[in-house]
Parts: sequence; structure tokens; C-alpha cells
Amino acid sequence: MKHLQLTDELQEQASLYAAGAMTDSERREYARHLEEDKCPVCRREAEEFQAASGLLALGLDPLTPSPSVKQRLMAPLANASAAQTPTPRRWLIWLAALEAVAASVLLFVAFSDNAQLRRSAQELRTQVQQLEARLAEQQVLTASLTAADVQITNLAGQGTTPAARARLFWDQPRRHWAVYVNNLPPAPPNRSYQLWFVPKAGNPVSAGVFNTQPNVYAVIEADVPAGLDLMAAAVTTEPAGGLPQPTGPFALLGALN
Repeated sequence: MKHLQLTDELQEQASLYAAGAMTDSERREYARHLEEDKCPVCRREAEEFQAASGLLALGLDPLTPSPSVKQRLMAPLANASAAQTPTPRRWLIWLAALEAVAASVLLFVAFSDNAQLRRSAQELRTQVQQLEARLAEQQVLTASLTAADVQITNLAGQGTTPAARARLFWDQPRRHWAVYVNNLPPAPPNRSYQLWFVPKAGNPVSAGVFNTQPNVYAVIEADVPAGLDLMAAAVTTEPAGGLPQPTGPFALLGALN
């Protein structure tokens, strides 16, 4: 069976195979898996572990396991020695097994770092792709806001918010408003800001209810109803959720050309 992605279990099997720490039956089955199943995931991992094993043998400084690792490795020996006194041959077998396990531990630690680097690289690639997508969106937005048939109008702060500012981009062919509000403090509790289409004749029409974030910034988009001959855009402070007609004080106001 071919594996689709690398897991911790597969990585551990590859490290044990490269270190020669498998039993005979496990090694035969793993070798059969590599040769007959032709699993690219396991083959690549086993080859990397075997290459690293060669580097360790050729000149890496010997590493001393931590006390906890050493204790775990020596525990089987301690338990066995309590049961019986080992013969010299049995000691040699245990020492060989201990060396194989220690080698597999070192390889597993080394390639765990390698796997972490691969995951970090993948995360960076994902972030780059996300940034590229956002950049493309911004380029499309910039192109749409700077088109020749887009009318730009500034809204000035009113009343208790004189420092507030807004810029309205009116895409007339699409009958669409994009309003960028800046330096407008969040509305008081139980109140909302409401954007209005102000026609030359008739009552204002609501363009949406909003509130600014703690950074006193907001973006409002609205489609202009057909048949409205507009002369201004306004923002008022209304009860939370807004009203059919403006009743509160102006927060922003700007005349349309």
C-alpha cells in the first residue's frame, strides 16, 4: 500500500530501518514495502535517514543522551539483570541492540528537526500565496477606485466629530458606493452610525448602518438605488440598528458633484 503523506509513525519506521534496529521480520516486511509497493513517501524518508546515518558515522561528534533518555534505554538492562546474571554473549547482544536504538533515537531527533523545517517552509509558502492573493485583490480595488468614471467626494466631520473624515468613491456605471471613514470615534452605547443617500428631491434613503472599530476606521459599501438623483452623502448618529429616516445629529456630510 502506498502512503499519501508522511506521519510520525512512518517517520519512526524509516528511522528504525535506516539504523538497523528492526527485527528480521519487520525489516523484511519494510524492505518488501519499499520494493514491491514502491511507496514514494516511505522510500524518500528511508533514503534521507540512510544518508544521515552515513553522515553520523563519517564524522559527526558523538552525542551524549540526556539522563531521561539514558534511563529509558538502560531500563531493560536493569530489569533483565535483576532476573538473571547475563552471559558475556548476552551482554554483547544487548550492547549491540542498545547501540542500534541509540542510533535510531539520534536519527529520529535529527529528522524531526528536518520535518519541522519542511513544515515551516510549507507555512511560509502558504503565507506568501495568501499575500499574493491579497495583493491581487488590492490591485483590482485600486484600479476600480481610480477609474475615470469613478467620482470621488470628501465628507467632512460635523458637530461633535469635527476631526472625522471620509472619502466616497462613487462608481457611477455600477451605481456603487465605497466609503472609507477615518478618525470617527466609535458610536456611544446603544447608538449606531447610519449612512444616507441624500437626493435632490424627496427624503433621504438609508445606505447602511455601521460603527467604527477601536482604530476609528470603517469601510461601508452600498448600491445606489435606481432613480435617485443624488446631491449629498451624510452620516448621522441614530439608535442602535438605525431608523427609516435620520433623526440624530450629523457626524459626516459631503456634497456630490
